[in-house]
Amino acid sequence: MGFISDLINFRRVKYMPFYASRGDYQANGNLYESDIVGSIANAIGSQVGKLNPQIVRQTNNAGLQIKDDYLSRLLALRWAPEYTPYDALYKMASDLVYRSNAFAVIFYTDDFLRVKSIVPITAHDFKIWEDDNGNLLFRFRWDYDGKEYTVPYQSVIHIKARLNKRRFLGTAPDDQIKTTLELLDLTGEGLRNTVKNSTNLKGYLKYNNFADEDELKKKVKEFQDAYMNTSNSGGIAGLDNTMEFKEISQTAPQIPVIQSQFLRDNIYRYYNTNDKILTSTFTEAEFTSFYESVIEPIAVQLSLEFTFKLLTERERGFGNKIIFTANRLQYATLNTRMTIGGGLFDRGIITINEFRELMYYEPIEEGDVRMVSLNYVKADDQSIYQIGSGATEGQQEGDAGQQAHIYRLAIPTVKKGGKTKNEEKIP
Repeated sequence: MGFISDLINFRRVKYMPFYASRGDYQANGNLYESDIVGSIANAIGSQVGKLNPQIVRQTNNAGLQIKDDYLSRLLALRWAPEYTPYDALYKMASDLVYRSNAFAVIFYTDDFLRVKSIVPITAHDFKIWEDDNGNLLFRFRWDYDGKEYTVPYQSVIHIKARLNKRRFLGTAPDDQIKTTLELLDLTGEGLRNTVKNSTNLKGYLKYNNFADEDELKKKVKEFQDAYMNTSNSGGIAGLDNTMEFKEISQTAPQIPVIQSQFLRDNIYRYYNTNDKILTSTFTEAEFTSFYESVIEPIAVQLSLEFTFKLLTERERGFGNKIIFTANRLQYATLNTRMTIGGGLFDRGIITINEFRELMYYEPIEEGDVRMVSLNYVKADDQSIYQIGSGATEGQQEGDAGQQAHIYRLAIPTVKKGGKTKNEEKIP
């Protein structure tokens, strides 16, 4: 691939390590064949994919500013021709579940002045090491083409889980949950055999006439083909007076439901999730717990990695950073949305359209404005709104005029007799 070659040719002389050892991790396939792990990967990937990447700048004078430059638009719209931000984040989160390591390679333009794309990769036989000059390198075999590549580790977004045994890599989950998955597979195999055997006749065939061994085998084979298969849904066989079938009663083995649920819960505990998360039947509190224990740590890693790998030291020095945020009210009830959204709206924290979005309404024109309730004032300015409370005579006159102005701005409410509340209060 052309863009791979461009990246690898960058300072080719400097990055020429000797490949002598195998990769640190090679999947055994058990995790990818597990429906439980697959469901967990989908649940976590779906939530991580909703994270919103933003480049912000925090300064003492101007406060928080959200940037809108080329890199911001790339992160927000499409990381690569084949990956939207949701696709890329979903893939990385899924790889994190299966491997405890997720990677995305940063590709630059020919002059290395601008990011060209950010491509998540699924790699086998990967390794991170430090050369004699102190440079960190990342070698991997890309599943896309089966070829081996080596790139500077500074050009790789790397998030990890269970960083406890290796210096650079998270501990793969295969060995830690292998036994649990094998026991679940055995339980499932027992259930399949039970269902299969329940459709077949079991017993022995008594042949009343004299017959040699070959003839008996032939008769038994004919009987099996005719009646002892899944197509004999009725479970009934027809015999003449030369044969007699003696059924052997069998008791279907009981499926160990409690043991099976324990094994499933063991997998859930390993990934800090549960059945309610996988089936989307969670409450607000349960989703908040899931977000804080699973999704938020991934968002923190993404923010730190993207900030360090994509921004220069000068940009970071001026307070720029890349953050990944989420709407944590997306699974709240309407009552919770109304309570929290109303409080934020009255204080000018969110706009009209942001409040409407919380309540599942479409945006309106000129709705991107913030409203502030006049019931809130600065602590040092309370005397302006409190006549006779430490205010001078001039301040009191100004207070009366200001109150009259506020009344005129209020929405009139027509009463019986044709007068409004404002008309009754204002001379």
